[in-house]
Amino acid sequence: MLMIKALFVKVFLRIFEYRPSVKRMFPFRDAWGDQLIRHSQFIQQANRFMRVITIVVGAVDYLRSGPGGSPALYELGRRHVTIEGFLPDYFDVFTRAVIYVWQQELRELFTSEVADAWRTLFVYIIDQLKEGYEDEWRNTIALQQTNR
Repeated sequence: MLMIKALFVKVFLRIFEYRPSVKRMFPFRDAWGDQLIRHSQFIQQANRFMRVITIVVGAVDYLRSGPGGSPALYELGRRHVTIEGFLPDYFDVFTRAVIYVWQQELRELFTSEVADAWRTLFVYIIDQLKEGYEDEWRNTIALQQTNR
């Protein structure tokens, strides 16, 4: 389990490398290096992300055969509307970071089939998150216009 947690730490570090503005949304925004990777809230965030991926991977057969999407991912996407500074394209940055880290860690085991499987899984995850985010964004805008 420790190795898996280390992977998700690497994913977040890669995200911050791709889009430094993402880091500003977190309480550990001013932490760097060892201070960052030992920061309790950074570890907590990496663990949350790891749990979401673990749950989705564990439920992939159900998701593939079940109707509609994932209510939990949809709700998670909705909640991202309330995160100050969050931009919807950050969802795609997460995918790029995961694929990069997996490729670096698995090396020759990261075959085109493995890459395709992970990309397919992340397309599903990101589509669900974006759908929830976009619906909540539209609801927020409509509510603001109604309150004028």
